[in-house]
Amino acid sequence: MEIKDNKFRKSNRQQMIIRLPDNAEYERFVNTMEDDYEIVTAKDRDELYEILDGPRERVACIVIDAKTAIRDNFEFHRKISSDMRFVSIPTIALTTEPSIEDSAFCLREGVSEYIALPEMDPVIKLRVNNAIRSKDSATFAEIEQMLKQLPSNIYLKDAEGKYVFATHYWHHLHQADDPDWTIRGKTDLEIRKDKDNARLALESDMRMLKTGEGTSYIIEENEDGIREFLELIKRPVYDKNGNINGIIALINDVTEFQLMKMELEKRSRVDPLTGLLNKSTAEELISMAISNSARNRGKAALMVIDVDCFKEVNDTFGHAIGDQVLAKLGRIIKDNFKGMDICGRFGGDEFVVLLREIDDASTALLLGEHLNMLLAEECRGEIYEDAVTLSIGIAMFPQHGTTYKKLFVAADKALYHVKNNGKASQYVLP
Repeated sequence: MEIKDNKFRKSNRQQMIIRLPDNAEYERFVNTMEDDYEIVTAKDRDELYEILDGPRERVACIVIDAKTAIRDNFEFHRKISSDMRFVSIPTIALTTEPSIEDSAFCLREGVSEYIALPEMDPVIKLRVNNAIRSKDSATFAEIEQMLKQLPSNIYLKDAEGKYVFATHYWHHLHQADDPDWTIRGKTDLEIRKDKDNARLALESDMRMLKTGEGTSYIIEENEDGIREFLELIKRPVYDKNGNINGIIALINDVTEFQLMKMELEKRSRVDPLTGLLNKSTAEELISMAISNSARNRGKAALMVIDVDCFKEVNDTFGHAIGDQVLAKLGRIIKDNFKGMDICGRFGGDEFVVLLREIDDASTALLLGEHLNMLLAEECRGEIYEDAVTLSIGIAMFPQHGTTYKKLFVAADKALYHVKNNGKASQYVLP
């Protein structure tokens, strides 16, 4: 067969690379296809490798003789099939001596199409083009298999919010450990253990299917004693007519990042020495709590706590001992005021506690006395046990003020009353 070698001819058309023996039917096939493709011929297998090893952006397909391929035990085809550079290039086997056995053998080896000549020209073109399109993008199964290699969970849902597939199953699902179980055709409410998160997922899916607006959010899972944070990124899928027909989504495990973020946020809000809220955070929360109490006609008491003679403790025993005293007091306050109470260190040796739902000044005084007693017990046996006491000023809401600033001024005034009258005590303004 005499086919012009036009391997180096300049063209913008897709290339069909052929390695075929001389044959009238093969020549007719080439003449049929050269209207649509730039034909590039290879005399032997080495030249075929050489062509593929060069620029291959326009390579549409490789056409080989089925009998030759079978005789060579598909050595060439197996080689290029194992190379990811060529995975999207289809191989088409031609023959003029068709047989069921040869056809099955070729297709079993992964040849994209087996064409027996002679065949009508339009049919040949359709079969070649279909083979090229089928390889132009990987099959659904191939895509799914490739996506499974990623750590992210990628899933597809239909227009009813039911799963089509998911690359990974995770322990948040019922029966995911059953090898025969499948996610296909199920909704989140059917399969997820955390029903609140399942409802959140379903609601966001329905909203997206209606509006076409993608969404991203982070959920917390606490199943099987494991705390995890998962980031969901969802986008709508459209058909060729522009109608939404499904959802594609990505789930990333962001637990490490989220825990680190939470720890950093905590550190920005918490005094590291005492474990109590820092000044700005405590003031913000106390202001909000007092505003709520004002709206709901609630009661509260504000304590301002000062460590007596703290400068002398530092000067006499050193700053390390001073820090030890503050840490002890912080632990006592944190252990004894919980729930709705808000506790903060305001810097140095000053602490503030908002006692919520306290409507009796005598109760607040007893709590202050209890703090002094607990600190004395905690410091017993230490070199500074006789040096550490607390002065506590207390103001009542709404009696002494209806805003945080007014209440703090009143409690601070009560504190100085204690300081001027012997310290180591607690006082509520009349």
